[in-house]
Amino acid sequence: MMIPKKHKEVLKTIGQYADKLGQKAWVVGGAVRDFYLGRDTKDLDLVFEGPIDSIANFCIRNWGGEKRKFSQFNTYRVTLESGLKLDLVQARKEVYVRPGALPQVTPATIKDDLFRRDFTANAWALSISPKNFGQSYDPFGAQKAIDGGYIKVLHEKSFSDDPTRLYRAVRFAGRFNWKIERKTAQWMTDAIREEYPFVLSRERIRQEFIKILEEKDVCRIFTLLEQYELTPFIYPGLKWSDEIAKVKSTEAKMGVCACLLKDSGPEFLITLHLPKEVTHELLGAWSVFDAQKSPAAPLSALQESIVRAMCPGLKRTALEPCFVKGRDLKDLGISGRKISSAMDHVSKLQWSGRIASREEALSLLK
Repeated sequence: MMIPKKHKEVLKTIGQYADKLGQKAWVVGGAVRDFYLGRDTKDLDLVFEGPIDSIANFCIRNWGGEKRKFSQFNTYRVTLESGLKLDLVQARKEVYVRPGALPQVTPATIKDDLFRRDFTANAWALSISPKNFGQSYDPFGAQKAIDGGYIKVLHEKSFSDDPTRLYRAVRFAGRFNWKIERKTAQWMTDAIREEYPFVLSRERIRQEFIKILEEKDVCRIFTLLEQYELTPFIYPGLKWSDEIAKVKSTEAKMGVCACLLKDSGPEFLITLHLPKEVTHELLGAWSVFDAQKSPAAPLSALQESIVRAMCPGLKRTALEPCFVKGRDLKDLGISGRKISSAMDHVSKLQWSGRIASREEALSLLK
């Protein structure tokens, strides 16, 4: 298999440096799968049979950028100035002390490292060492799985060890239009019946949900989520609707999901544990859709995209701020509780398109 020309020089240079340190080095996982499929990728997983601190520093010295260390797993995320992202890992074994727990890791061989991968299609390595640069190492049948177009886990306890793999299974199956291998499908069903996704934190569920919403064919993945009854673990009542595909950004898709959940929308957004400002903005879009009246203040572009996806027939003026303000009503002699009632009446008429300007609103109130 050919390593793409755009990545060859970087990988050769890293492999040569690792060789000077007496280490073997590989590019592994999804990057190898995408190389084989001819798909572009800017994320490369690199595995070394030895310490990686000096390799991370070497990458920054050579190409610039920034690094971040994850001490618990002895890994680095290096983002080069070119935008290329490198995940540097020392080859390791993983042991899960209980379902859904983060793994305990120990140094190991490249075969052990590949065995800890989620699916056979991602358990593939290409050497980047100088003596055998580009040589394939495929002990678990990655090429066979990719050629056959199927998702297969490496062992029976895969989903209980890490229930996020349930979501990754349907995400990859949807992305590549692959089937899920028979035994793997049965183990998925068993894990879901045992409610293993409930052992995951909301943050880990959110991350898997976001990755699903970022996929090109979200509808196909949602179909699989519903088929395997995985959506209730994200949020009860969540299901596919074509409105989700009408917006582009991930945040907008979450906002549309909230609107589709109706009264449960705010709780759904809050349980995702998004940044506060994002949650606030999405709740604002939900409240406008729920009230079915023109807003009191201007909507952001994100909020407007959500509401228009849910209400495609709205006129342009429907989502403009309400034509009249409280001071206008006071000038007309309206006071007390009648102010909020009048504002509510005008904003609903504006939403429905029955009034189209401030002048029409004031004339109506007079």
